[in-house]
Amino acid sequence: MAGIRQIGAKRPRLSNQDRWLLKSMDNLLSSDKVFGKKGVFYPSIVSNPCDRYVYLSYNGLLPAQSITGTLQRIFDNGNYLEYRINKYFEKLGIARRREVPIKLETPNISGRIDFIITHPEYHEVILELKSINTRNFDLLKLAPKEDHMIQIQIYLNLAAYDHGIVLYENKNDQRLKAFQVEKDVKMWDNILERLFKIMGMTRIPEKCTGESYCQCKLVKWGEVNVTYKNFRKYKQIRFKFTYP
Repeated sequence: MAGIRQIGAKRPRLSNQDRWLLKSMDNLLSSDKVFGKKGVFYPSIVSNPCDRYVYLSYNGLLPAQSITGTLQRIFDNGNYLEYRINKYFEKLGIARRREVPIKLETPNISGRIDFIITHPEYHEVILELKSINTRNFDLLKLAPKEDHMIQIQIYLNLAAYDHGIVLYENKNDQRLKAFQVEKDVKMWDNILERLFKIMGMTRIPEKCTGESYCQCKLVKWGEVNVTYKNFRKYKQIRFKFTYP
């Protein structure tokens, strides 16, 4: 009868997409990952304004993150961006080093500098590479984003460089912006003081001071009982770092 679908008849396809291929690729790339190690501060984590999130990361309390196929492809695109930009630097004759490890013993900071390149004005500079969308790209006017500024200040102070560059590529249309950054010792002191404070916390901080999507909200709220060592005591420490 007209208007009645026969039993056993195939449902009409909603699109011409091959669901088998899409599912296969997503399954290949999907995983659960725990980022970082307990007892280590990572510059990309420290740049987050939420003390609660940094505390959870430092104490190994963040749950494993579910990496979807889409998210893994975003990570892979970031890795390819670094490879492509490095090729540009090589053609310009300014490439020096890439993925340079840095480490501080107290507090335990571990990270990698994206690039060190030659510069006609400053001899050599540290370069941090970022990929952002059009909206955030257009908001950048006079300086890097605050979290990126914190990252490059960690690198400048640990690697003993006075000048750096934060290079942005618009992931939608590949436009570039490059902001010069000078080493800021006062900002570095503030970063260290914050990390020593977090190291001394005995309970999970109660309040989230990050963005609305902050991952610290994945962990149950707890009480605050903060006791931390006076930062001035640590100013006499000779910081040790590895830098090839």
